[in-house]
Amino acid sequence: MKASILYLYYDFMNLYGDNGNVRIMEKRLQDQGFDVEVVRKTITDEDISFEGFDFIYCGSGTESRRFAAVQHLKKFEAGLKIAAATGTPILFTGNAWGMLGNSITSLNGIKTDGLGFFGFDVKEEIKTRFTGDAIESSADFNKSFVGFINKCDVIEGFDGYTFKVAKTIGQIPYEADGVRKDNLFGISLIGPVLAKNPFFAEHIVKLIDERRGVTYRDVRYPHEEQGYGMTLKALAEC
Repeated sequence: MKASILYLYYDFMNLYGDNGNVRIMEKRLQDQGFDVEVVRKTITDEDISFEGFDFIYCGSGTESRRFAAVQHLKKFEAGLKIAAATGTPILFTGNAWGMLGNSITSLNGIKTDGLGFFGFDVKEEIKTRFTGDAIESSADFNKSFVGFINKCDVIEGFDGYTFKVAKTIGQIPYEADGVRKDNLFGISLIGPVLAKNPFFAEHIVKLIDERRGVTYRDVRYPHEEQGYGMTLKALAEC
């Protein structure tokens, strides 16, 4: 039984150990009994197909690389939207989820179209970078999310956030974060987010199992769960 992961811009949008999210999903799907294939696509690929994948992932990058990545990915927008509409689990982390909006305006004032999943606009900040640890919550999950934020942009014209920023340590002005539409997720947290929040990785694996008609195997990951508990406790007590 085979499962396929599409890793977008693996060499171009891979700051902060974001490839760890793919490695975690690969291991967890193997533990579910899948023979896992990871397909990597980047800025030099002339065609990207989204058909037949069980999980699609894009990590964060520098602002200039995100700008180039969204211009490249825009050419294949229709296929990505079909994948999302048909329930494929998709995750964009860090500043990558800004690609899911209407537009991105770069530091030097150049504006490019986003992927158009959500009705917000991104404007990169010239003078300020927002960094620090954060605890976030969501009505869709009964556990808090933990992670690190490192961004220099603001979201404009949007009130449909999925996550509430419950606490920050550092220079982070956000009160809300991220998006969700069915099985498409976007969140600013890095670290990588699926390592820091094992319940989130479990949720995505369950989505994949359900779509494939496979009974979920309850495999425990005590080191990840212990790390999550310790991090949440430490941030909550700061």
